[in-house]
Amino acid sequence: MTNIKTFIIYAICFYLIIILIMFMLQRSLLYLPSKGKIDQSYYAKTGLKKIEFITSDGLVLKSLFKKPSTNEKSIIMVFHGNAGHVGHRVEKFRPFLEEGHGLFLVEYRGYGENSGKPSEKGFYKDGQAAMNFLSEQNIPKNKIIIYGESLGCGLAVKLSTQNTFRATILEAPYTSIADVASRHYWYLPAKLLVLDRFDIFSIIKNIKSPLLVIHGEKDNVISINFGKKVFEYAPEPKKAIFVNGAGHNNLYEFKIYDKIKHFLKELNK
Repeated sequence: MTNIKTFIIYAICFYLIIILIMFMLQRSLLYLPSKGKIDQSYYAKTGLKKIEFITSDGLVLKSLFKKPSTNEKSIIMVFHGNAGHVGHRVEKFRPFLEEGHGLFLVEYRGYGENSGKPSEKGFYKDGQAAMNFLSEQNIPKNKIIIYGESLGCGLAVKLSTQNTFRATILEAPYTSIADVASRHYWYLPAKLLVLDRFDIFSIIKNIKSPLLVIHGEKDNVISINFGKKVFEYAPEPKKAIFVNGAGHNNLYEFKIYDKIKHFLKELNK
């Protein structure tokens, strides 16, 4: 009996240590930035330029930007996912540039060439500073299409509750990071541990722009069930593209751009 009690005590202590370690490491698991200079080879011959803007807490953030070719075209404002840097997204969004749209690949604090440490609170400051930059470029909000990619959906939705854009596009959205963590780390009390929650579900009903949700049926990073729930509780007008056979990182291999293009054309009717 004593041996059983000792085993249980050691097991509980081990479990608590695992919880503590995961709590301390959570941001290094959530944010996976590529650091260093964004080489011009990533965006050569695209018309994109490296620009700077300043956040409310004094960080200078370098991002990639190109104005629309005409006043009739919109600008795609991208908040990317948790890994890599903006240079890795240029080819993905090149078709928008080829159509004459502007493109603003917003880089976060702690990513690419930028100083600072990633956090939910910090990202919101980065997003607002990016909005201020577009205002300084005399780009009206009704010409902005805000695009959230995976983790970036949290920031895109937050800004879409505060501003009326031409459209909001969410690629692989989630209800909250706490929900995603609970699915992956089912053996931990993840919902109690998560610091950066990016709670989309509690605010999605308040977005002010037409919504497009894109999600792969075989996404094993962010379950499509989360995307479907976000779509269900979002207000009209809205449209969903749930892609059979697509995973988390290969959606654009399924002619997604053509479907986005059709969605944007429908907005003009």
